[in-house]
Amino acid sequence: MTSVQNHQQQLSGNKKLRKSYFIYAVSLLLGVSACAPKSTVLRAPSNTGQVSSADTNAAKVAEEKAAAEEKAASEKEKKIAAERSIALLLPFQLDNINALGVQENDVKRSALALDFYQGFQLGLQEISKNSKPYKLKVIDSKDNAYFNSTLATSEEIEQSGIIVGPVYPIEIKAFGNNLINKDKLIINPLAASPASEFGLQNLVTITPSIKSHTNGIAKRVANDFMTGDIIIIYNTPDNDSRQFLNGMLSAIKEQKPNVNIISVSTLAQLNEKLSQTGSNLVVSGTTDKTQLNNLISNLSRKNAESFYSIKLYGHPLWDRFDFSNHSNFYSLHPIITTESNFKAWTNTARNFRESYRQKFGVLPSDQSYKGYDVAVYFGKLIDRYGVNNLKSKLTGESYNGLFNTYKFEYHDNWGFTNEAVNYKEYMHGTFQLQ
Repeated sequence: MTSVQNHQQQLSGNKKLRKSYFIYAVSLLLGVSACAPKSTVLRAPSNTGQVSSADTNAAKVAEEKAAAEEKAASEKEKKIAAERSIALLLPFQLDNINALGVQENDVKRSALALDFYQGFQLGLQEISKNSKPYKLKVIDSKDNAYFNSTLATSEEIEQSGIIVGPVYPIEIKAFGNNLINKDKLIINPLAASPASEFGLQNLVTITPSIKSHTNGIAKRVANDFMTGDIIIIYNTPDNDSRQFLNGMLSAIKEQKPNVNIISVSTLAQLNEKLSQTGSNLVVSGTTDKTQLNNLISNLSRKNAESFYSIKLYGHPLWDRFDFSNHSNFYSLHPIITTESNFKAWTNTARNFRESYRQKFGVLPSDQSYKGYDVAVYFGKLIDRYGVNNLKSKLTGESYNGLFNTYKFEYHDNWGFTNEAVNYKEYMHGTFQLQ
């Protein structure tokens, strides 16, 4: 699967509106961090008359005490500020903007970062209505590994409670490996790369990896299996299939040990194993168009024969394909997994969409919704438990958000991974949430 997916939705208005807003937005976003108020220590006026050595010593002690109190107050203030300080590291790549002015390529390059930031901003604003405000530091990660390695040791990062970002895998590796405080959480908001690729114990991976999708289909197949049914895993040589089906058999067995599972690698073998007595639960991970078209045509023919009952389970990327040339595809009851739980028709979604349009002049993209969910989830946890207790609370705090669902599991070698996936069934010409 693509490491960072950006399913950009069509935006309202023309390109000129988007471009003009981009110029305005990037000129302001780096100034969103507010300064924390500083406390002061009041001192009595100096005595200008003669003083004894005892008075001098007393004055020195008092001054040292006042200095110590001021230092303690300052440290306490910094600690309190860090509790609600969030560093948002996104690849705006402002350093690459054409010196002659913002071009269309500049807007496209920064769209992912800008959309996520705007959604995140709305999320923080919403939860701040009923809590103390947050200090948000927006930092351009520049999509540059060296810059991220030095950024990880900066004072801005040291004084932040949690870090959201960077986005791209090469940035995450450089930043995470150089971060001094290994207990500070790094939120990976968009990259779908397996968390094992980074090996960071303090990493929180939001986007479910392909392994999570494998486990999700395995759970669904095991749940649908009934006595007398047969599960057929159809292997094809393409990379997506191998990756998706890797560990599928054992994952199904883990859910339901006594199921009947057969693996095949050709359509002839598949047809030979089809059962006429129970349902045939066929699992495929291919995204190769030829392989997939042949599989669907074959299963549709068999399914048309009254003595075969077939259910098809597939790769999450099938959601991007056009199946209109298979008029009976729906009869196979195709099921796929998805990271999204977005329901555009709900009041929550409509309200967010309208608020976003009014504030930014454009409609939100997938990245905008994701930014909102990350802000709301982690902001509420900080309110409830404090930033220092987040690691002990993540696995017990699930979340059903505007776009995503979160259910975290912890692994000693690669931190927290989101294992929550949802299901879509092909109906009325598209895959739709169940």
